[in-house]
Amino acid sequence: MKTENFSRSVQRTVLVLRSFSPSDLELTPAEIYRKVRIPKTTIYRIIATLARTGILEYNENTGKYRVGPELYFLGSLYLGTTDIVKAAEPVTKELNRLTGEAFNVSIFENGHVVVVMKEESASFFRFAVHIGSIIPAYASSMGKALLSDLTDEEIDSLYQDEKLRPVTKKTIVNKKELKKELEQIRKTGVSFSDGGTYDSLFGIATLIRDASGKGVAALSINLPTFKVDLVNKEKLATLVKMGANLISYRLGYQNMVNPVRNIREIISWWEQDQLGSESETLKFRIR
Repeated sequence: MKTENFSRSVQRTVLVLRSFSPSDLELTPAEIYRKVRIPKTTIYRIIATLARTGILEYNENTGKYRVGPELYFLGSLYLGTTDIVKAAEPVTKELNRLTGEAFNVSIFENGHVVVVMKEESASFFRFAVHIGSIIPAYASSMGKALLSDLTDEEIDSLYQDEKLRPVTKKTIVNKKELKKELEQIRKTGVSFSDGGTYDSLFGIATLIRDASGKGVAALSINLPTFKVDLVNKEKLATLVKMGANLISYRLGYQNMVNPVRNIREIISWWEQDQLGSESETLKFRIR
């Protein structure tokens, strides 16, 4: 398309929208101006139009603008067409049915993870993680799984300060500790987070890879910490890895080490493991 066919006003509108980011969820018109450097009168006109249509929303408590529900709706339409969501949906629904626990799928965006898909826990004990939620990558199991696909140099570029801002009392707070954990994740293929994002929430995650082998998303199971012990921690970690392997396979990735080709393999493994666990419990009771 030729340059002269572009609309200058639309380009400026896009610049205004792109000024919002995970680290700048709310902005004043003056802050937007400092970012995009287009005439202030134009910025006010664009903001007024976007707010009127629901693309932006005015927060009366802070006096700032934020992304509105209409843009969220349009973003949801995009998510519904992506290969990752299509590949993950039947798998996460089955994992949710088998365990009754919450599952999330997230993508990586500039040092954060963005939740693009979720299945709710069957339990009354739930956490407020919504589609579109933005979480610092170093604080969550999904984020650390995605960060493990980066080199140390890329981590340094992403987090230039040694200190990391804590989300909870259990969040990793320095880059050295983060790198040490990422090295372990690269060996095992599984990431854990015990209260790093939300107090009393335990997350287990692993990478989803595309046809080229690149990590493009992460799958996680999330459950209350009191439900986790050494036995089911390893069992759930295996389940998450199998689920992520199947989603990766559906995206075209060929895993020759631990291949999972259909959901029946996961169901069969889970049910056999469940029977084994029940048998061991019965033996213990008899004794």
